[in-house]
Amino acid sequence: MNNLEFFLDKSALVGNENQILSSEEFKNLLQKESFEYINVPSFNQLKDIQAGEAGIKNALIEVDYAIAETGTVVIDSINENKRLATCLAEKLFVVMPISKLVASLNDVADFIEERTSDMGGYVAFITGASRTADIERVLTVGVHGPKEMAVYILNDL
Repeated sequence: MNNLEFFLDKSALVGNENQILSSEEFKNLLQKESFEYINVPSFNQLKDIQAGEAGIKNALIEVDYAIAETGTVVIDSINENKRLATCLAEKLFVVMPISKLVASLNDVADFIEERTSDMGGYVAFITGASRTADIERVLTVGVHGPKEMAVYILNDL
């Protein structure tokens, strides 16, 4: 299995919706969809809002890395609004250029150290919708993060 197949397999296991798109297909999607928060530097797309009590319906964020062995995306979240968007969005859409896909956590160690060496650094690891259970094993989705997650994998960036 190659890295992309590993990522897709692990990401699907936690219920993520995964789509492989070209840059052109993604641009068309951007024109059709309406996102409350957008942070996609590769396409010069930024729509910043501050989350209020109502939260955020949806957010679109470009990842810094993706880890194949776990299906996890890695996001530098030092910006508070970006961090809130990833945690409070009902549905989180992430943009993953295929060039950002690495095999394992070891491959992002330098990035993590660089981004967290100063006080206040914050790197988020998101594998899918938030899931938590109480002592009676009652599962609740979306308490500590998004209720749904979709990954747009861009195969030509």
